[in-house]
Amino acid sequence: MCGLAAFFEPGRRFEDALLAGVDRELLHRGPDSAGHAAEPGWALVFRRLAIMDPGSASDQPMTDESGRCTLIFNGEVYNFRKLRAQLETEGVRFRTDGDTETILRGYLQWGEGILDRLEGMYAFVLIDRKRNAALAARDPFGIKPLYLAQRGNRIGIASEMRPLYRLAEPQPDEAALAELLTFTWAAGSLSNLRGIERVPGGTLLAIPLQGGPIARRRFCDVLDTLKPDDAISPAEAERIAEQAVETSVRDHLMSDVGYTLQLSGGIDSSLVAAMASQAAGRRIASYAVSLGDHPFDEGEYRKMVVDRYGLDHHEIHIGGREFADALPRAVRHMEGPVPHGGCVTLMLLCDRMRDGSKVALTGEGADEMFGGYLRYGVWKNLARQDLLARFLPSRLLPPVWPFLSVKRLDGRDSAVYSAVYHDFHAMHAMFPGLVPAPGLREATSRRFKDFRDRLFAIDQVSYLESLLVRQDKMSMAASVEARVPYVHLPLAKAVNRLPRDIRAPGGETKPLLKRIAEKFLDNRLTYRRKIGLWLPYDDWLAEPKGLGRYLDLLTDTDGRLRAYADPLALNNAVARFRAGERKGIPSMWMLVNVEMWLRSLSERGAAGKADAPALKAVARA
Repeated sequence: MCGLAAFFEPGRRFEDALLAGVDRELLHRGPDSAGHAAEPGWALVFRRLAIMDPGSASDQPMTDESGRCTLIFNGEVYNFRKLRAQLETEGVRFRTDGDTETILRGYLQWGEGILDRLEGMYAFVLIDRKRNAALAARDPFGIKPLYLAQRGNRIGIASEMRPLYRLAEPQPDEAALAELLTFTWAAGSLSNLRGIERVPGGTLLAIPLQGGPIARRRFCDVLDTLKPDDAISPAEAERIAEQAVETSVRDHLMSDVGYTLQLSGGIDSSLVAAMASQAAGRRIASYAVSLGDHPFDEGEYRKMVVDRYGLDHHEIHIGGREFADALPRAVRHMEGPVPHGGCVTLMLLCDRMRDGSKVALTGEGADEMFGGYLRYGVWKNLARQDLLARFLPSRLLPPVWPFLSVKRLDGRDSAVYSAVYHDFHAMHAMFPGLVPAPGLREATSRRFKDFRDRLFAIDQVSYLESLLVRQDKMSMAASVEARVPYVHLPLAKAVNRLPRDIRAPGGETKPLLKRIAEKFLDNRLTYRRKIGLWLPYDDWLAEPKGLGRYLDLLTDTDGRLRAYADPLALNNAVARFRAGERKGIPSMWMLVNVEMWLRSLSERGAAGKADAPALKAVARA
């Protein structure tokens, strides 16, 4: 995993000061080596976190011996050895032992067809001098981030948004802000900022080096795999799923510098730990966040896994003050509000993990693939509510059970809003100009008729990406590569074709994965109630010296959110929260989170100030 940036402007020679400034901004993503390449019309900046073939031979930018193509690549291609063998049978010779050269040689041999063969997480930019074009691509699920900004004939692409501030001053996008306040994540191409786009997963961009419009092609849509086959029996479904998970875990062990495990104590990360331990045949280090004696802590279940598989286990304790101290840093690296408070704990955990390894396997993505959220257990009720909400005016329904959920929806898509657990009506009342318009979630829901398909589809293209980006940015804040074995295209192709009544029958969550886990884990862990990484936000916000210190940001006269709300109403909501009220007011945690991000946009670090001459040069060009 690494950091990259590319800039394009016909005929321009990009200044060394600009490239050096970008290099500094990406340093945390790749402290092992740096590389730049520039010719009239384009420039590439790369920071490397060396994992495969870690010697200097695989440093980037990488150019083939003919001089036709130059590549910068962030991520891992888990089937690169298979692709390399295929290329060698076609007469291709290799100079290195890593996956970067496989992409480069594969493109020279197969052209854009290389994208149909890659299995892994990646974002790359490739200069093709023969075509006089640059190509940029992002993996199908969007595990690796990629952003795009364009201002006139100037174009920038980067792993993070900060390098692109040279083309687009950081101003909040109100369409994104509306989604952030409701869903905690702005989906699709919304990056949170005006003038910067998050490139959708599975997208290829072709940029003419002599100028002209960017050509776009969707080379992979993961939802094309969502085609349940009712002819598959329960036994066959279990065999298919188990084999897919085991194969993916084994593929994700690919590393020349070792690896560690993130272990929460939940079924997802515990199953990865079990399968990884069996595949490795040796003792593996694991790391966890402890909440001490708080009821949300899962230490009892982590111990079951540690003892059974002999893990070399380490824990860090995080309380309200540690969380509060680290939140500004997490927001800065997330380049937006943290979509889940677990971002903060994940970042602090990776700080500790970096002492042992720069690669970590995680359990992220199992809920989206196997139906792990409450909505999958109660989907029948949700489907009925969805039907009623579409045809019965909510104003005519009494405010009593069983109509409360229908009134809450008020005509909205139940498959979309079943993932919203806070009082979004109170949020919309506070910020009437920031009510989200139908977007990617609703468009995705309309693609499918079956309610369960709608749930899986929305989760796999919207909520899942928030988890993937948080894994990337929080781990990279500590120069650690996070891997997600449950989010692998071969696994999705296998699991998304399983019958709905086997994967999400209703009444329980992740039944198929739990049956697989029975072979590897204690049933007390497998069949307990899901906790997830819930954190006691309200308790911590009640501590004036902890997270509560940030409540004053909402009532300060220069508060950024006050521009979108009635200031007196916002002051009153904060006062009611401090007095112990919780009902009928917006989530204070979400408001503090968003306020901190909005404030961070006006903050410039030393690197940004040092880069000012280069910024002016870009603006004049």
